[in-house]
Amino acid sequence: MVELAGLNIWAIIVAWLINIIVGAFWYSPAGFAKQWTKYTGVDILKIPTDKATKILVAVAFSGLVQAAILAVIINSFGATDFIEGLVAGLVVWLGLTAATTVGVSLYSRFGWKFWWLNSSYFLLVMVVNSIIFAIWQ
Repeated sequence: MVELAGLNIWAIIVAWLINIIVGAFWYSPAGFAKQWTKYTGVDILKIPTDKATKILVAVAFSGLVQAAILAVIINSFGATDFIEGLVAGLVVWLGLTAATTVGVSLYSRFGWKFWWLNSSYFLLVMVVNSIIFAIWQ
């Protein structure tokens, strides 16, 4: 059953900020931007400012949606401690992110390395955020 009672708006906001901060590093030159560019042929830093702004707004909004839905899922699982949050985050990532992004990566001809680069970002944020949602009731 979907459980909306008990959702912590502050935990959702923190999880959203974690998505943004980790993503900003992950796809930056200090992170994995060079590898991402190598796999896709798109240099993130050369996207025109107006298009980059629209992309960043869309990504930020989708991060908020992801954080809110993940909070609902973890809440509905009834996870209330570190281990339960960790396991729930792994399960959600494996079934809803890892499995569903394989086709997109491979049909786009970006390959397994590209899949792992993107998928591991979501693994990190989903597990960390799931732990936060489980602990911060």
